[in-house]
Amino acid sequence: MAEPDTRIKYGIPVTLLWLQGFFYAGNIFMQKTITLARHASIDLQFDGHYIGRTDVSLSAYGVFQAQELVRKLKRSDKPAIDAVWCSPARRARQTAAPLAVQQDCSVSIKEELQEIDFGAWEGLTFNQILRNDPQRVNQWAAFAEDFSFPAGESLRQFSQRLNAVAEAIHAQASAHLVIVSHGGVLRGLICNLMDWPLRDHLKFTIERGGYATLRVDEHHAVLTGLYNHDD
Repeated sequence: MAEPDTRIKYGIPVTLLWLQGFFYAGNIFMQKTITLARHASIDLQFDGHYIGRTDVSLSAYGVFQAQELVRKLKRSDKPAIDAVWCSPARRARQTAAPLAVQQDCSVSIKEELQEIDFGAWEGLTFNQILRNDPQRVNQWAAFAEDFSFPAGESLRQFSQRLNAVAEAIHAQASAHLVIVSHGGVLRGLICNLMDWPLRDHLKFTIERGGYATLRVDEHHAVLTGLYNHDD
């Protein structure tokens, strides 16, 4: 049998072995597909407001979007879903429920996937926050390391949560893991997995009911798709 031929594909080592006239292709590190789904739509009265720990339900349209998410993931060419993680928020659990039923799998609730705790800013619009606390808004915009939402979560605490989730993803033995969470958490998690600065989460969006896909192995992540409502 010939010696293994190690090559690089998509930045990942791939070993090719010639065996009895057939090629055997095996990645040195097990790859997995990660789908990061943002919870579906909530009532229009909350649009433009910072909704973090307020436990609101999906709107009627959000319930429809949750069903559409099942349809979209079912028709994709990704591996079969074998694990679902979810934020404890009601809107996320309601989004994950139809998917769990269709895939016949349980949903694991992860506290680390909860939305940011906006503290005293919870439920306010940006204009209200800017009018009441312009100095702290400037600190937030600058991603100051010591920034904290008033009576809420700090950026340092948020980053630590993202680190914990990323480590759990790398340790998870799944072919296709779906994570249902919130916009800020999912965009921050993409930055973490891709080794981008956290501030880069402002350069893209995942709409409510939308999702992103990544291919992840032990040391690498590749963003393979970003799907919003028109996709």
